[in-house]
Amino acid sequence: MRLSFLLLSVTCFFSLKTSYVSAVSHTHLDYFVLADSCAKKLNYDCAIELYNKALLFEEGDSSLNSYLSIHNRIGDIFYKQGYFSKANSSYQLVLRNAKAHDAKGAKARALMGQSHILWRYGDNVKSIQNILQSIDLFRSLKDTSNLVSASNILAGIYVSTGELKKASNIYEETLAIAIAGKDSIGMASSYEYKGVVRSFKEQYSEAIKFYLKSLSINLKIGNEVDAGITYANIGEAYLRLSDYKNALEYLKTSEEILTKHNFNSGLIFVHYCAGESHMRLGEFSNAHKRFDQSLELIELTGESRELSTVLNLKAECFALEGKFESAYNLHKVYTVAKDSLNASNQNDQLMQIMSQYEFEKQEQENLHLQQENEIKAQELDAQQSIIKLQYVIGGIMFLFLTVVIYLFVKIYKNKVLLDHANETKNKLFGFIAHDIKSPLGNLQMLVHMLNENFFKDKKEQARLLSELSNCAYSVEQLTDDLITWSVAQQSGLQFHPEQVVLGEVVKDCLDLFHHQIDFKKVVIENKVPPYLDVYVDRKALMSIVRNIVSNAIKFSETGGLIVLNADESKNKKSGEAMIELRCKDEGVGMLKEKVDSLVSSSEIETTRGTANEKGSGLGLNLVKEFVRKSHGYIKIKSKPNAGTKFSVFLPAVKN
Repeated sequence: MRLSFLLLSVTCFFSLKTSYVSAVSHTHLDYFVLADSCAKKLNYDCAIELYNKALLFEEGDSSLNSYLSIHNRIGDIFYKQGYFSKANSSYQLVLRNAKAHDAKGAKARALMGQSHILWRYGDNVKSIQNILQSIDLFRSLKDTSNLVSASNILAGIYVSTGELKKASNIYEETLAIAIAGKDSIGMASSYEYKGVVRSFKEQYSEAIKFYLKSLSINLKIGNEVDAGITYANIGEAYLRLSDYKNALEYLKTSEEILTKHNFNSGLIFVHYCAGESHMRLGEFSNAHKRFDQSLELIELTGESRELSTVLNLKAECFALEGKFESAYNLHKVYTVAKDSLNASNQNDQLMQIMSQYEFEKQEQENLHLQQENEIKAQELDAQQSIIKLQYVIGGIMFLFLTVVIYLFVKIYKNKVLLDHANETKNKLFGFIAHDIKSPLGNLQMLVHMLNENFFKDKKEQARLLSELSNCAYSVEQLTDDLITWSVAQQSGLQFHPEQVVLGEVVKDCLDLFHHQIDFKKVVIENKVPPYLDVYVDRKALMSIVRNIVSNAIKFSETGGLIVLNADESKNKKSGEAMIELRCKDEGVGMLKEKVDSLVSSSEIETTRGTANEKGSGLGLNLVKEFVRKSHGYIKIKSKPNAGTKFSVFLPAVKN
């Protein structure tokens, strides 16, 4: 990700010299003004010290707005220094007090700052929730300067999720507002963001033109930190154009500026871009040095968004050096880091929030249009001597307009639902493609290493063969689940309930897992009685049993025990006869919150097993869907490190 998406600038309203600090006796306002002066000159230590002195005065010496404004400024400074935890504490303090005293301006500033931090930590969902609240508040306050900044952050999140068209529209609007208001900082930011969009479209020469416009404005107004970030973005654009020497020159200038101001977030980006430039030039030692500097800053700041990118580059560098074992081991760490970031992004939920926001925005525009028409009609009524016929005509026209708006909103709602369904489908297949690509990539690397006789030791070869088998099983299980899920979603799987002997199905399913049972050396005790019959679709029952047994094996430790049993039962609500199938393991178990989420949620998520097995994330959803269509239900009991008992209740055969 490029670092220029969400820049939070510290706004300074005064320009007094800091040499006045020790010259006179100061009031609250004096310290406030002097602190702003230090912040404008990027002397952050001085600014923090003076802001804290301003806070020492009794409440009678300053207003609540001033108190909240100081904490917002302190949060802005901590953010620019990369101290996200301290910055978040300042914003949280503002939000608590702003809520109690209805301080909308301070609340909007704090929400904007928090949104920026959440985005840096990779939490797009909470970030966009905060920035949307901030935008609404700034719009209600008619604060155009901060509205531009908040809108740019929203557009930055759109860019990070691939919504480039929406982001471009916002940047065009904010640039027009900044130009109209002669807002130099806003113009510089908007040009920077337009360059970022071009860069994401791989139009790097066009991106550089916009970056240079932004750089010219920032240098002219003395905005040194933002200029340092622009230098880094120009360097990254030259890197993509394979002009590595120019890239390193711009990155060096950026590094000098950002190091001077301790802007660690920017330095993470600068170091790994410089590392990639060295790698492309074949300077592997310098490349690893730069990648390691990025990783150290990521650990220092806790900013995990860039972690998978740096790990992937470092693994590629090892591969180019011919150090395939190091590349493979680091690639596995990269895969875990990327999966973690994807999970935290929660893209389905994020798209839902964005769609809801767009829909509400459209509704507000429609309401505004309706109100304008009503006002015009009232003005016309006041100016003219309206006869009865005109009232009738006006009423008919208003009714027609209302019907049109209603139909428009209804059509728009259907379009939003359809777009959301398509986005969900596309993201699911993107998720599936990733889960197929990762084990296939590992298979290719392991086969290559075995083919080249990379490992002479028989034990090591055996271990690699075991991992090959695990990868192949992961792809096979994913393919089975995907086919079953796809057929079910298309209503192609027709349920034909019949009398089925439960014990026979359980035995047939267990025969499918002999390889996994041998691999993990688990013991499975099948205590299902041979005389219990259930009234279900046989194929659905096979899928249910296969998935719950697969999960039990997946989360059992090597040598663990799995017990399958079944008894007659009754539905407590309806009193109908049921058959309870139980699968109990001694595996890792789960927290109550995780159990509740599995039972109630329809989210597609996957968790690695005790032997690093990778599932599809579809299995439990299939179980819940098939059990529901069979007029049954499930229960899960589990405790961490104490195993899990999975119970499925299915209709018994009626006598």
